[in-house]
Amino acid sequence: MQSNKKDLAFKKLLEFQYPELFKKAMTFKQYQQEYMSRNKDNPLKYGNNENLIEWGSDLIDFYFNDFFTFQDLPNKDHKTFTSYSDIRKQKQLILSEKNLADAAVQLGLKDEMLVSINVNSDLKNNPKIQSQAIKALIGAQYFDKKKDLNLLRKLLITLYQDLIKKQLDESLSLPKQDNFKGEFKEFMDKHPEYIYKLNFQELKNKFDQNQPIYEYELVINDVLPIKRNGEQKKAVEKQVFKDALQLLKTDQFKQLLEDSIKNSSVIIQQSGISESKIESQIHNNLQFVHQLGQLEKSLQQNEKINEKEDFGRLVESFLIKF
Repeated sequence: MQSNKKDLAFKKLLEFQYPELFKKAMTFKQYQQEYMSRNKDNPLKYGNNENLIEWGSDLIDFYFNDFFTFQDLPNKDHKTFTSYSDIRKQKQLILSEKNLADAAVQLGLKDEMLVSINVNSDLKNNPKIQSQAIKALIGAQYFDKKKDLNLLRKLLITLYQDLIKKQLDESLSLPKQDNFKGEFKEFMDKHPEYIYKLNFQELKNKFDQNQPIYEYELVINDVLPIKRNGEQKKAVEKQVFKDALQLLKTDQFKQLLEDSIKNSSVIIQQSGISESKIESQIHNNLQFVHQLGQLEKSLQQNEKINEKEDFGRLVESFLIKF
């Protein structure tokens, strides 16, 4: 029953106090030109929809911001958007050409559109033409409602509810994209005590001269180099940040890294310590670097043996030895 009410409210977009405005909205410039070339003595009474498309496009943008910022759509139902930046990100998705074209088809505008004199023309199936038709329809409704924005808002609310719901449903059904680089940078921003450098170079491929090898090296606090290479540049970069994140998120590794920072600061700050103590500190640092090298080696071996093995358990089991 609720669905029928929504459909009826949606169909109200087709109701006009001045039907000639609807005819004008459905008449495209190409049709008018083709018609005039054959009927010079009998011009079209209502003209074409070119200006109405522009009006409708502006009104669609206006009500998008109005519904999100003042009418609290879609947060009343979905509790999805919390800032204006969220709204802007969704604008192009929600008001996409495809979504507007689908709404035009749902309204049955394909049967009403006058696009070409040629009955075999396929222009009615063009999403761009279909989206322009619903824009022209909204532009025509603005004038039919005597430029009353409140009346037009009530008329458009069902359309926007459907467009928003459709986009949210599609977004929820899509698999989440991993952003290891972004997560890594966010982690480093929260830990200013860690400094990293990312080095990149393009190497010659011994087996295929036309396919270079891309190598990324990520160095954290000058003690932890993570080096990855391969033929797919983006995949290699992604793997470097993924592995770095796995390391940085283990408590044992973070403790080792903090110990290394402390050991380094002691050598710099304590100028009066004995030579034997300096050697001991250097030895500890070298031991730490060695441990990291072993950890990195274990990581690489683990990837070759079994990519699905839990890396967290591998790190934990290795660090127990030290």
